[in-house]
Amino acid sequence: MMTTTIEQPSRDADRTRAAILFAAQQIFAEKGFAEAGVRDITALAGVNPSLVSRYFGGKLKLFEAALDAALDPRLMTNLPKENFGKLIVARFADEDDRVSPLPMMFRAAGDSEARAITARLLRDRVFEPLQIWFGGDIAAVKAARFMMVSLGFFAYRDQLPLAEFAGPVEPSLRAWLESEFQAIVDD
Repeated sequence: MMTTTIEQPSRDADRTRAAILFAAQQIFAEKGFAEAGVRDITALAGVNPSLVSRYFGGKLKLFEAALDAALDPRLMTNLPKENFGKLIVARFADEDDRVSPLPMMFRAAGDSEARAITARLLRDRVFEPLQIWFGGDIAAVKAARFMMVSLGFFAYRDQLPLAEFAGPVEPSLRAWLESEFQAIVDD
């Protein structure tokens, strides 16, 4: 009986923290760091604004936690190298329920502290895991190539939308992307 009482507040705290993180990802992606307000985030999460300070210590730490949670290197490094190109394009091009970290990163550029957090997390959570996954003498070059191609795709699909990137990716463009990503692995 006592175990249930002790576990319940912890589960509620975990759910509240997760709701704040998800709402923060959505608001930071939509408005950017500078324009996002803690009240916007907590209203979307359905919680009291004081809980941001309690769980995260403030807006900047919340931004860091939200971006960190959105940058999951396993989405790339858990794929087999043999057909990486096809699988990564499917993962990138096909819609899912995740909030893309790219809008959060782009819209953080106007704030020096948020930009510094973005650069550090991008290196720690994406570049370095990719470099390790690629392995070999030119692993850093491969990780950089991967980031350039994927950033271009997401920039023109999500941030500076071109008609060719709206909806399903056109088959010949999809084949080209698959080939480019596979070439990064195979070179």
